[in-house]
Amino acid sequence: MKRMNVRLRIPKSLRKWADGSLWRELLLTIIATTISIVLTFGTVAWMEHRQRINDRKMSALMVISNIDKFTNELDRQAVLMSHRDSIATWMLSLPLDSLDMIPAEDMMGPVNEVLGFDILAHDKTAESIFSNSIETWKNMGNFQFLDKVGECFSEMNADEEYCNNWVKDFEQAVSEVIEHPEDHRGERTHTKLLSNEVIRQKLENIHPRQYWLEYARDHLRYMNELNMKYIGITKADVEAFTNSNTKIVTDDNEPAVSDYRKPLLTPDSLYTIKADADRIRAILMNAK
Repeated sequence: MKRMNVRLRIPKSLRKWADGSLWRELLLTIIATTISIVLTFGTVAWMEHRQRINDRKMSALMVISNIDKFTNELDRQAVLMSHRDSIATWMLSLPLDSLDMIPAEDMMGPVNEVLGFDILAHDKTAESIFSNSIETWKNMGNFQFLDKVGECFSEMNADEEYCNNWVKDFEQAVSEVIEHPEDHRGERTHTKLLSNEVIRQKLENIHPRQYWLEYARDHLRYMNELNMKYIGITKADVEAFTNSNTKIVTDDNEPAVSDYRKPLLTPDSLYTIKADADRIRAILMNAK
């Protein structure tokens, strides 16, 4: 009987497994897929990281710029207060018993200049976003910055309330005289106003309010510089963001209230209403 030699033939697809070529292809595919996944997620993570950095910087700039604008408003009001201080000092030096001798048209300008005050206000949008957004707090990741910014907003609100209450009290005293002239001494309106004790006290208070505004301005700027240091933002960044050339205090020493007290002005130092002052002085001299 003949023996038959049977030869088994391995399919081509299995031969690739046998000789390892398919394993190599599979391995290369897995490696390529893994690299693709890593690159995709890595790129997304990097972009998200960059976006968080940009968001953090924009949020910080919005807050710092908001505080900076408030200090500019304090500066503007301090300049106006200096102007009114000159006039108020001169008005208070006028003899009460001679006020009715001064024509109303000569006193109209000085009275209008010194009795008109602006309400102090700041845009609270940045404060609201900063205070109410947990995501903003988490993204900042800097407790010193968060704490100092909160301190700045608290001081801004206190300054605003203090200034506006003073203005409202002043306006109320003036309105009382205007609405009830019969209850106040003198024939002319300016005599009634300048004879009123509450108004005279307010006029005397203009001087300390001027240096208080200057102190409040520089103290907030001092704290805002700390904000910039804590979050790593430069003055150039803030100027570019606000498109302004605001001068920010660079002194490392925290301002003290005593640094801003100035001597009272005298009538001889007047410059804002010199023509009116000279004319009124001549009227009073001729009346003697």
